Amino acid sequence: MRGLIEQHLHVLVEQIGARPPGSPANRRATTYVHDVLSGCGLDVVEYPFETCWWEPGRGWLGSAAGRIEVDANPYSPAGDIRGHAVHVEEVSQLEELGSARGDVLIMSGELTREPVMPAAFPFVDLPEHTRIRAALRRLGPAAVIAVSDHGEPILEDPELSFPSTTVPSRILTRLREGEPVRLVLGGAVQAGEGATVSARTGDGHRRLVLSAHLDSKATTPGAFDNAASVATILALAETGLPAVGPLEIVMFNGEDHFDACGEVAWLAGTELAEVTANLNVDGAGLAGQGTSLATLACPEPLAARLAAWADQRPGWTNADPWVESDHALFAMHGIPAAAVTSQDVHQLLGGLAHTPADTLDVLDLAVLEDLAAALPELLTLLAGERLDRRTAASDTVVPPAGAT
Repeated sequence: MRGLIEQHLHVLVEQIGARPPGSPANRRATTYVHDVLSGCGLDVVEYPFETCWWEPGRGWLGSAAGRIEVDANPYSPAGDIRGHAVHVEEVSQLEELGSARGDVLIMSGELTREPVMPAAFPFVDLPEHTRIRAALRRLGPAAVIAVSDHGEPILEDPELSFPSTTVPSRILTRLREGEPVRLVLGGAVQAGEGATVSARTGDGHRRLVLSAHLDSKATTPGAFDNAASVATILALAETGLPAVGPLEIVMFNGEDHFDACGEVAWLAGTELAEVTANLNVDGAGLAGQGTSLATLACPEPLAARLAAWADQRPGWTNADPWVESDHALFAMHGIPAAAVTSQDVHQLLGGLAHTPADTLDVLDLAVLEDLAAALPELLTLLAGERLDRRTAASDTVVPPAGAT
């Protein structure tokens, strides 16, 4: 099992590398996953989509304090921009500006306390983020410099037509109100296409879904996020899936993308009412960490069984529910979902996820081998939920023949 996992990781991380949806590298990853699953004798289907992808670009920021290197925000247009610095810290302050044509907006404070959700993200939005995007579109600045120590780009939205970058807070002292600023950024936005890959086994439409996402950001080879999970599931498929009844493996292609393109494509082509439960794996296998299990939208008996299982398995812990991955697609529709990731992963993401540092060196193959052994047990527990729900439906919905 370990050798298979290692082989898949080598292909996805080292041979293919960064694989944002729509890119040629992403298509190579999709083809690889398709071929492995097809070689296992599974019925493989692709759910195609069109989107755009971003080729990363570097650049520099110049001011009276000198010149520093910066990275473009994803989907930022390239350009050589000159303007005067206008500093804003609050949403209301941004909305009160009359115009920013020709200015370089310096955003900090409450405007950059978290990444602003892209307008095209289909599942959820936040009112404050809507206000920020609307104000920026109205103002039409020459460029935006977001100041944040969050570790992620503040803006990642193709619908924002101005160049932008995110810089750490220590840079703010170099950018004085009203002074000339020059921002030079590279990078390019390209049209592309891709697909989510699905593979089924077993007879019947009512099924479990075992999922992971195969895409990565354009800025990373994506070892723990999320090649490790994909490699482990592929190895499990090759060595034998558990006999839990109808099962669908879904390799989503867009969890790290601004428009969740692969998730939308799969949802459009499936019938969620036939899915009885989901087991999603994302961010597994970090060296020095155990594995955690969280439950969402699970009936209390099932949640208790899953929690007891994690308590009894060495190297595993129970975690609070979290929604930042594909299991949320199921939970938001009331479908029981279990989420597997590395222990304390949310405290470890800064400086690793979505960066060039997410290489094979951050993984522990022994943890992934243990995960491969654990997945059949978790699927068996979730299959019990399928039987419980089928029995409940039979008792409460389908009347006996001739009943009045």
